[in-house]
Amino acid sequence: MLGLDAIWWLLLYDGSVPMPGMQWLLTDAAIPMAAPGAMERAVFHVGTFEAIAGYTVTWGVMMWAMMQPAMTRFTREYAAAYRGSAVGAARALASFLVGYYAVWMASACIPLLYEAVLPGGIYGVTREYTHLVIGGALVLTGLYQLLGFKRSLLRTCCATVPPHLDGVLRGVREGLYHGVRCVLTSFGIFFLVMVFVGEMNLVWMVALTGVVTIERLPPWGEEVAVGTGLVSLGAGLIVLMFQPTLPLAFTL
Repeated sequence: MLGLDAIWWLLLYDGSVPMPGMQWLLTDAAIPMAAPGAMERAVFHVGTFEAIAGYTVTWGVMMWAMMQPAMTRFTREYAAAYRGSAVGAARALASFLVGYYAVWMASACIPLLYEAVLPGGIYGVTREYTHLVIGGALVLTGLYQLLGFKRSLLRTCCATVPPHLDGVLRGVREGLYHGVRCVLTSFGIFFLVMVFVGEMNLVWMVALTGVVTIERLPPWGEEVAVGTGLVSLGAGLIVLMFQPTLPLAFTL
């Protein structure tokens, strides 16, 4: 599983994923790729179905790379819990991952929706109201991390996998189910913080990968979620009240 994760990170690092509108973004618009909403702004500038499809693929690969470490324990247990041959276990795991990956790829619609409804898109609103947007995203993420709903989802993610004989269709269905719960579990971290600080910011990507991985380690994942929630809440309040200089670049 870690080898598969290395492939996703390598594809991102080498730029071997679709980057619709990147030439316009970096030359005509002079917006750094790591800026908040840069990818979405480039896609909307191109404005074609192919651009949206390319963005969806890139988003999917990015989320697979960031979620794979967090899913390593679960996928190993899922394969080990299979009551059948090694070939059957591999088939069940592959089917599970197809469903799981499909959910994360489909989650690209969330930042695209933000881009469509926010005035000026993600980039425009974050540049205009930087401290309000970043501070608000951190506060909302902190509150989300503290919700009982979030912690109940986390308990499901960390649950022991029971013995099974999942076939292809059942494996895909389990992957879809688990993927939806993972998206909801990580909603604040990925769809509030990451989207508004810039998805292609490597430092944030690594840091958030660490957070979602550690909080899925039983038996103290819930305590980690509460701790990161309090940190996020405090950081958001500091940004809102004191408006410090933030490490965000909006122009080249």
